[in-house]
Amino acid sequence: MTTNLELFDQKDGLKTPPLLITLSVVAAVLMGVSAWMVFFYAPTEKVMGFVQKIFYFHVPCAWMTLWSAPLMAFGSIAYLATKKDRYDRLSDAGVELAILFGTLVMISGPLWGRKAWGVYWVWDARLTSFLVMVLTLVACKIVRAYAGPSAKTIAAGLSILAVVNALFVWVSVDLWRGTHPPKLVATLQVEMKQVFWLSVLSFHLAYFAMLWARLRMGKLRTALDRLAIKSTEAGLD
Repeated sequence: MTTNLELFDQKDGLKTPPLLITLSVVAAVLMGVSAWMVFFYAPTEKVMGFVQKIFYFHVPCAWMTLWSAPLMAFGSIAYLATKKDRYDRLSDAGVELAILFGTLVMISGPLWGRKAWGVYWVWDARLTSFLVMVLTLVACKIVRAYAGPSAKTIAAGLSILAVVNALFVWVSVDLWRGTHPPKLVATLQVEMKQVFWLSVLSFHLAYFAMLWARLRMGKLRTALDRLAIKSTEAGLD
C-alpha cells in the first residue's frame, strides 16, 4: 500500500493550509482596492495624462519578474548539486511566475511607450534584455516538456542563464540612459506614492500566494509521477 510519506514526503498528505486561503483573499481584496485607487484617487499626471496610470501596474509586474531571479538561482543550483525534486519545483515555479509577470510587462510597456515615444517598441538596452530574458524562460518550459530524461538539468542551466540576464536588466537602467525612463518613484506626488506602494504590496501578496499554490501543485505532480511508477512496477499499467 502506498503511503502519504512515499507520495508527498510527509505523513499527513497535502492539505490546504488556512494561511494560504487567507493570503489569497487578502491579496485579491488589496488588488481590487489598489486598482480603484489608481483610477479614482491618484491624480492624473500632467504630461502623460491618463496613460501614466499603467505605471502602477507595469512597475510592480517588472519587480515581481525580477523577484523570481533568486528563486530560480537557488532552485536551479541546488537541483544541479543534489538532484532533489523539491529544488526543481522551486526553480520551475519561479520560471512560470517570471513568465507570467514578464508577459504582463511586455504588454503594458508598449501601451505606455506608444504614448511616450510614438511607437510601441524601440530596441533600447533594457527593453531588449528583458525580452531576451522572457524568451529564455519560455525556452526553459519548452525544454522541460520535450528534452526527455535530461530536461530538468537543461532547464536548470537555462534558468541560471535567465538569472544572469535578470541581473543585467536590473542594472541596465542606471548604466545606459536610453529611451526607457529612469527610476521615477522618488519624484512622485504624495498621493501617487501612496497608490504606488499599495499596488506594490498587493502584487507582492499575490505573488507569494501564487508561488505557494504553484509549489503545492508541483508536489501533486511529483506524487502523481511516483504513483504512476509504482503502478507500472506493480503491473497495473
